[in-house]
Amino acid sequence: MRRQTIWRLAGVAAVLGGLIDLLGPLAYPHLTDPARLSTYVLIDLLLLFGMLGVQSVAGRLMGWPGLVGFVIAVGGVLLVRTSAAGIWGAASYTVASAVWSIGMVVVGTTLLARKGPFRAASALWIAAFVIGLAGLALKDQGLAHRLAGWCFALGFIAAGVILARTASRAEA
Repeated sequence: MRRQTIWRLAGVAAVLGGLIDLLGPLAYPHLTDPARLSTYVLIDLLLLFGMLGVQSVAGRLMGWPGLVGFVIAVGGVLLVRTSAAGIWGAASYTVASAVWSIGMVVVGTTLLARKGPFRAASALWIAAFVIGLAGLALKDQGLAHRLAGWCFALGFIAAGVILARTASRAEA
């Protein structure tokens, strides 16, 4: 499979994952538990494919710091998927999603520092983390939590669009 095809597929996955993550709360009340849980897994799988695309396009530019961020983010995805086991008690999901977000902040900061692609996505991932921290400090699990989630999802949508554009430019 050609590199451009992989980037395009990763871009589509990131956009779909981000859109489902944004629009999912409208459908969740109408879904049974197996369907809702399957939707969460689908979102995370699609976002993981998007992360792989970002790493594929910008990995060389990001170097070791980006690779460390990528590994932390992938670890975060795995922790999110296993958070129901309650490894850290009631806060397991919060800890797992924070690990994922920290990984994306490292990736995003590295991309911004090295003037790489995915600047809008990077800014959104960093904003998600900052808003999430502010919500945690203010004990706001409502609006701040939603805003952080929206920024995170929008970051993946932005990354997906950039991946698709990168694939198109590479073919031209």
